[in-house]
Amino acid sequence: MTTHDEALQSYIEVYPPHHEFRETWPVQGEMIVRIGLTNTPPPVHVSSSILAIVFDTKNRVLFLWPSDKSGNISHLLIGGRPNLGESPEETATREVGEETGWRILPVGIIGYRHFHQLEPKSKKSDRPYPDFVQLIYAARTVSHDPDLLISSDQIPATFLELSNALESTNQKHRPLLIAAANALAKSKV
Repeated sequence: MTTHDEALQSYIEVYPPHHEFRETWPVQGEMIVRIGLTNTPPPVHVSSSILAIVFDTKNRVLFLWPSDKSGNISHLLIGGRPNLGESPEETATREVGEETGWRILPVGIIGYRHFHQLEPKSKKSDRPYPDFVQLIYAARTVSHDPDLLISSDQIPATFLELSNALESTNQKHRPLLIAAANALAKSKV
């Protein structure tokens, strides 16, 4: 992988992706997406969304049911963009609450999604260009509070046993789920 950004290039060399594919978003257009494992945040200037893979106290995975049942990693990742002044942990906590109603405790960084945009920068986009990175945390549920939900952000979700979640997730995307399970097993949370 090559990029014009030396800091990002160094980050990707230290934490190489285990999977690469293409994805198209309405605003950013076609992108190369790389997924990798890490316990370190990306360079700040390319950081975008903060995401979490969430487990409950019974070690079941919070699995999202969007309209596309592809087995894509998106069925495991909950999160969004930080508000001004929020830490990554605060962003993950707020976003999971708004989308699922679950209060969480982020346990640690487990991975990233790196996006390299292949089309000219859209005037509608405020993401770093041509590359942006989403940081991924492992998190544990604390309690459910429906008052946290924002109806326009709510995503249908249910808890699945880890074996079922692994089975329902594309094999190439499973390393992140396994890394999250391992991080939670090592934590005292």
